[in-house]
Amino acid sequence: MTRKKKTRKTGPLAAAKTPKADVQRKAHEASKHKGKGQKPGSRFNVAQDKARHSGSTAPATDPRLGSKKPIQLVNSQAPTPVSTTPSFDSAAAHAELQALEQDTKLQSLLERMEQGEDLTVAEEAYVDERTERFEQLAEQLGIALDDDEDWEDDNE
Repeated sequence: MTRKKKTRKTGPLAAAKTPKADVQRKAHEASKHKGKGQKPGSRFNVAQDKARHSGSTAPATDPRLGSKKPIQLVNSQAPTPVSTTPSFDSAAAHAELQALEQDTKLQSLLERMEQGEDLTVAEEAYVDERTERFEQLAEQLGIALDDDEDWEDDNE
């Protein structure tokens, strides 16, 4: 027997070539398995699938769209104007009028004015403010301030 020389080659360098006729006859294997879960876009296609199965001729509705009810963008009713005048509280006005009549500082300043004494600017401002408020309250409550009649009675 002849000797076989050792070689580092392990075998043929490429796979054996198959004839074209055999390749065409071989059935193609499905390499991709069917995955689990919904198919892509299923949330948008649900309404279309239901419409197909129901057999109705109504147009398919898009689930992404909301209500078809019209919304009024401009307010048709004019806003009712809020009254700027505060409501008149006669009890509080009467109580304030009584407090002004009982004000001892105001009474003493008025007596000093009647006697002819000179008042400071702050005292005059206080007297003017209080008497003006007194007249306003009397007018609101309907109390007549007729100082002229009192003066006429004193002169007679």
